[in-house]
Order: sequence, then structure tokens, then C-alpha cells
Amino acid sequence: MSKPLVEKIAFIGSGELAESLLKGFLDKKFISADHVWMNNHSNKERLAQLEHEFHVHTTQSKELALKNADIVIFAFRPADTRNAVEEMKAFLRPDQLIISLMVGVPTAFIQSASGIDLAVVRAMPNTSASIGLSATGLAAGASVSGAQLELAKQLFETVGTVTIVQENEIDVIAGLAGSGPAYLYYLAQAMQEAGVREGISEESAAQLVLQTLLGASHLLNQSGKSASDLLKAVATPGGTTQAGIDTLDNQSVKQAVIDCVHHAIVRAKEMSAPFA
Repeated sequence: MSKPLVEKIAFIGSGELAESLLKGFLDKKFISADHVWMNNHSNKERLAQLEHEFHVHTTQSKELALKNADIVIFAFRPADTRNAVEEMKAFLRPDQLIISLMVGVPTAFIQSASGIDLAVVRAMPNTSASIGLSATGLAAGASVSGAQLELAKQLFETVGTVTIVQENEIDVIAGLAGSGPAYLYYLAQAMQEAGVREGISEESAAQLVLQTLLGASHLLNQSGKSASDLLKAVATPGGTTQAGIDTLDNQSVKQAVIDCVHHAIVRAKEMSAPFA
């Protein structure tokens, strides 16, 4: 499929996730830096850093950022939504594709706050977008056309995989994939600390854990086998791996992970309450 013609992308908000997406879009050449505008309302130093590192346009003027933008990415705090949208509504257009990264903010609320029949797609990527390996969920609002959803899909496929869901399922994506990298970082940290406690250097532990997680994820992706199948193959009865797995089972770690994801999803749903 040919790359869509996008003349301008505007980021409203310039935090870590916005930077991860920006880096991914530029690295995969979806758009060139001189066609990207980054905006935030108060942090001039942050904008200067982004301009220096990525050579994009930066501005504190929402009007300037939004002017002639084909795609507008809302990347500000959910709590700022009402004020930000009301501030922007004079500069937004129905033909623009609005992509909202904000957890808990329904597309209907954005439309209502703007007073415009905006085409809003909710996106839940994760910070692995910066290296082209995000797992992103997309959900289309009521006014999004098939072509616009396809454009959003093409955009996020440049930074990883895309799963299309209904809007009432997007909170699951937030808790599972959006927060998911942090769960693996948590596991990696624990494994590294275990290695150091057992007598190897911090550097060696970090290298071993990194390669172990990298290899396991690639094998899971490429072997065609399920996680359950691979676990059974490696955890032979009476062996070292089974001894470790028995400890995890005794500590109810699997249930803890399930609860971890569940509570992240519950929190995402709680965050939507002010916008009902």
C-alpha cells in the first residue's frame, strides 16, 4: 500500500509518548521533520529540546500548530481536555483527523467540547513506538470514515502493530499494552536484582536478563508456539526451571499479573468518569 500524502502533523502536547511517536514516524519516514509541528502551552525548554533534536517546528501557539494540519494528535493530560479543546475549537476543522492519546476521554466528549463534528480516533500506543515496536489499539469515533481509520492505521503501523477495537474496549488496550512495557521492566528489574544478590555483577546481571528477555520474546513471536507450549517445553520436571516456576506458582505470581492488568484497566475506566 502506498504511503498516504500527509502535508502536516501537529502534536498538541509534547510529553514522552508524543516524543516516542515522533521519533518512530520520522525514523520510518512516514513524514519529514519539516512537516511536523510540536506544541505545548508552557514548557519552552521542552520545545527547544525537541526542535534541536528532531528539527521539527515548535510553537506555543495552538492556532499556528493547527493551521493546515491534516492530522492533529492530542497528547496532553486528560484533565486538561475541556480547556484545551475549548481553546482550540476555533482552529479545528471537520476534515482533520484527530487522534487522541488520552486515557479515559471518550470521542463523544471531545466532539461535545469542541461543538464540531470532528473525526476522532482514540489511539493507545506504548513507548516502544520510539523503536518501531509499539502494540497500538485504535478505536474510531462516530464521525470517522473508513478512509480516515485506514489513515490512522497506516500511521501507527509505521511504529509497530495495530489492533482495531471498539471504543468500549480501548481501556483494555490501555491496561494491557499501553502499560505493558512497564510490567516487563518490573520483571527485568527483579531478575537483575536476583542475579546481583546471588553474587554476579550488576553489569553481568543486566546483560544476561536483557538478552534472555529479548531471545524469549523473539522465540515466542517466531516459533508459532503459544506461551503455554514454550513454558511446558522448558520447564522439565525436577529441573531448575521448574523449581523457579514452582516458586512463582506458590507466590501466586500469575494471579498477581492478571490482577495487575485488571487494576490498570479499572483505573482507565475510572479516569473516564469525569467525562461521562
